[in-house]
Amino acid sequence: MRYRFGTLQQSLFAYYSAVFIIFSLIVAGLLYVFLASDIRQRSEEQQRQLGVSIVGNLDQEVVKMNNFSMNIVYSNLVKEHFSHYLAPAEDSEQTMTSDPALYKDTTTLIDVILAIISSSNTAKQANIYDVNGKMLGAGAFNGQLSVDLTQRPWYKETWERSGWRVIQLLEGGALPMPTGEGKSDQPYISLTRVYKDGNYVSQGVVEILQDAGTLFQHLNELQTNNDDLRIYVVDEQNTRLFPLSSDADASQVGHFDDVDLIQNLSFPPDTMQEITDPLSQSKQMMTYMTSQETGWTVIVMQSKQSLFASLNRMAVMFIGATLATLMLILVLSYLISKRVTLPLHRLQRIIQKTGENDLISGQDSAHLFKLEHPGSIREMDELNDTFIRLNQQLVQSFQDRLAMKSQETEARLLALQSQMNPHFLYNNITNISIMAEEGMNEQIVAFCGHIASMLRYISTPGKNGVPLSQELDYCERYLECMKIRFEDDLHYEFHIPEEMKYIQVPMLMVQPLLENAMKYGLGDTPPWKLNITGDMDAVQQTWQIHVEDNGPGMEPEALAKIMHYIEQSQEWERMPDLEINGMGLKNIWVRLKLWYGTAAHMQITNKPSGGVQITIGGSIRKEHD
Repeated sequence: MRYRFGTLQQSLFAYYSAVFIIFSLIVAGLLYVFLASDIRQRSEEQQRQLGVSIVGNLDQEVVKMNNFSMNIVYSNLVKEHFSHYLAPAEDSEQTMTSDPALYKDTTTLIDVILAIISSSNTAKQANIYDVNGKMLGAGAFNGQLSVDLTQRPWYKETWERSGWRVIQLLEGGALPMPTGEGKSDQPYISLTRVYKDGNYVSQGVVEILQDAGTLFQHLNELQTNNDDLRIYVVDEQNTRLFPLSSDADASQVGHFDDVDLIQNLSFPPDTMQEITDPLSQSKQMMTYMTSQETGWTVIVMQSKQSLFASLNRMAVMFIGATLATLMLILVLSYLISKRVTLPLHRLQRIIQKTGENDLISGQDSAHLFKLEHPGSIREMDELNDTFIRLNQQLVQSFQDRLAMKSQETEARLLALQSQMNPHFLYNNITNISIMAEEGMNEQIVAFCGHIASMLRYISTPGKNGVPLSQELDYCERYLECMKIRFEDDLHYEFHIPEEMKYIQVPMLMVQPLLENAMKYGLGDTPPWKLNITGDMDAVQQTWQIHVEDNGPGMEPEALAKIMHYIEQSQEWERMPDLEINGMGLKNIWVRLKLWYGTAAHMQITNKPSGGVQITIGGSIRKEHD
């Protein structure tokens, strides 16, 4: 069901707010998605670059060791001394102490190797093994040893590769000589390859040893500076190279042992993915990459919360900015809707204040509205101008209609009054004729004098009504005429309050009631009595005149008919056509309606004691001017 707004301002406020809020949310959402995606890409690129940097650093260290071993393998001086002095026949009894030349060449070879080590700091130790297990070492240990070559951890793989390098992690305690530094279990990175003579015949093995702590020093520094960063390095056999056993804490070791990172990597390298730490259940972002140089896999893990800290701060800022924007939108929507509807509210108040009196007087209230509030919205100004023109047209139309209605009312009253005049003359000429037949000459003279005064009264224009005192004087002259005719058979009395005599009433309003009583109410045996009384209600501002006779009363059918006529008059759209004969009461009622409108009152009742009481009334001030 569609919601209906109570006011235009509410509707505009709701629509403006909805449009602006939806637009703002779309823009904010798109901007947030863009910035979040950018931050994610930057974070992913940052982690990837970190991995690339680590791989490059490790490759650089391994390349140094590899170059060192290649320098030994391809050195002619090393080949010469190794073949003649370091590897004599198995039954030879030569030693460095018994053979000065051997001692000299051996020390020379050691000096050459030490020179290479000291110039590049590429390794801690360099060892050369022959096939019989004799070893020449230079670096941390300088001298000769006899070892079981087959027991070396790299022996089998090194011989199988036949010249290609083999890189392994060795514990210090497993070395065939004291290193002279660190603990006995200090780990080393070993790089070995088969040594061949000029004819490409395998003669032995060259081994380069580097302290693992030195090789992974850069990784240790990275983890020290960032507590949320974890780095793992594994070789091709999925053996952990870093973190070292001596450096790794229990959580790192446990994590690595519990989760085989390499075997569970189901996503491509160089791509950041989200994983769940099985121990802490925290979200981690992980990227791994494999070195083409060493075959080692470097795994970089960072806490998601730490890595996306800037994204979280941005999200909080976005939420705050969005809420502030929404509040601002609501305020602006309210102000805009109020500004748009304010002229309408003012115009509505002007229209509500424009009453009938303004239309009658012709006051242009819309013009006042425009003068008080100029410079509003153009459409509102156009609406205001339209209202001004409509108001002016309405005032003119109302005044024209009022004038026409006033003229129509006056015409109706004059027409009704003209209908009364021949009725009056008709009745009185009949009376004079009867009096003449009876020889009542003196009475006829008095009668004619009264008639002359009455004719002057009814011939006076009475469209604006007459004081009730003049109407009562006219009624008294009429009754005097009837008194001349009927003499002592007729008795009448007037009881009208003095303050009522100044009320303006329609002309010929009371006399027809007396005439009707004379005609229909005096049919029984005389004497005939007429009582004319009046009263006024100062609170209700109304007046009433009662005419009573002592006749036989009205027939119920006739009484019902006239009362039904009065009730039907509420639905009249035009004045009914009236005839002279029998139109007195109807004529009076129509004139009362035209003069007093809804305040007109007429009541006809048969008295229990006999006779009829007719009551007419209206307001002290007539309804229409």
